[in-house]
Amino acid sequence: SDILNHCLKIDITFSNIFSTYISHACEGDTLIIECPSRTSVAVLSAFYGRRVPNQHLCPSANTNTSLLLRYINYSKVLSECQDRRSCHIPVFSPVFGQDPCPLTSKYLLVAYKWSSFEQL
Repeated sequence: SDILNHCLKIDITFSNIFSTYISHACEGDTLIIECPSRTSVAVLSAFYGRRVPNQHLCPSANTNTSLLLRYINYSKVLSECQDRRSCHIPVFSPVFGQDPCPLTSKYLLVAYKWSSFEQL
């Protein structure tokens, strides 16, 4: 019935609003985040670099993976994505500042939520 469909829609909507999404892109690619209509990105965290030994995420041509590389320009992700319905961030070192390990391939991970829900 209409009431059941309405309740299911509310349940799905609230389920989605509380979900945390994680998007990633490898160095040289573009990270793309798109939210549904009437929602916007609420950035929770961002990471640019390489966490070792994660060899399954953007495999590195450099076999020396004993180095833990972690750095981020969080303000860049916020300025591009926060409170927007979509954002596109090119993933390469100059976007995020000085690169202490130029021979190590990197990736960008962004955790986010939808900041509002679709009005029923």
